Amino acid sequence: MPSVLENVNEPATTTGAEVENKKALSCPLCSKDEIQKLLEAPDRFHLRSERYSLMRCRYCNCVWTIEPPSSSEMWQHYTEDYHKAIMSAGEGSAADRWKDQVQRISSEKRSGSILDLGCSSGGFLSTMPKDRWKLFGIEMEESTAERARTSTGAEVFVGDIVDAPFAAGSFDVITCFDVLEHIYDPQRFLRKVHEWLKPGGIYYAMLPNIDSWESHLFGTYWFGLELPRHLFHFSPHSLRYVLKALNFEEVSLTTPPISYIERSSGYVFSGVAEAVGFSPTSQAKGRSRSFGWRLVRKAGRTMLINPFAQVAAIAGAGPCLEAVFRKPAQ
Repeated sequence: MPSVLENVNEPATTTGAEVENKKALSCPLCSKDEIQKLLEAPDRFHLRSERYSLMRCRYCNCVWTIEPPSSSEMWQHYTEDYHKAIMSAGEGSAADRWKDQVQRISSEKRSGSILDLGCSSGGFLSTMPKDRWKLFGIEMEESTAERARTSTGAEVFVGDIVDAPFAAGSFDVITCFDVLEHIYDPQRFLRKVHEWLKPGGIYYAMLPNIDSWESHLFGTYWFGLELPRHLFHFSPHSLRYVLKALNFEEVSLTTPPISYIERSSGYVFSGVAEAVGFSPTSQAKGRSRSFGWRLVRKAGRTMLINPFAQVAAIAGAGPCLEAVFRKPAQ
């Protein structure tokens, strides 16, 4: 798919600034100019005040951050606390954490070579049977990649995903858990995924759903926004649009019964506390909870959150997209 700028037929007298302005006012996925401002919000995870604006394309439903931090500045938003939170989410009892994903992938492919994009410390890869799968990963941070190598035996490339030196047609499965939304150029990223897959290979991804009930309910306090780290925000419509445009075949696109309500509610409470003069604790900082609090939390999950998540999933309006797309067989 050509870039937005290649689709702009500018007269000879157009200035560079005018071209860049037109580019900024066009959708980065479909190049249409049918766009509108969606919302403006800060980095609530770190309780920072700088605000970021999201635009939505009315044609393909893509949502993206305008004027995000540059790639050379973005490291400031991936703090040590952030990395600890990511690693702790993928570890613990890995078999329990990843059992649904392993089962879904196994229903499509039983063995072969698998590449996990953004593999972190290897929590997911550790669940794949080594007698049936050859394991590969890509991770940005060397010490985290080394943990993945040590715990799984996987071959892990360190660096930007699109720079990995894998040959075309190398993998039966490529997985991508909460990564696509962090990518500056999702089309380039997905072209590389398509290139690396064998004919008939599958791309399995999980990512936030910007058109979920929870995102509409919480607005700028929705946990899935993760500004400014999330550069693109996909819905079922926009994800289908970009993947089909890049010659992927849809296998399934669903919303599993999970919820971000607790995290989003934490942002709401922090906002209220700040508004009345208190200094809330950032969710980037872990906190211990009393036994009583844990009981109340469990009851709330059982009676309120879990039923809501189940209904949202059935309606296709859950906060997380689970996508399986295939590279056509030749």
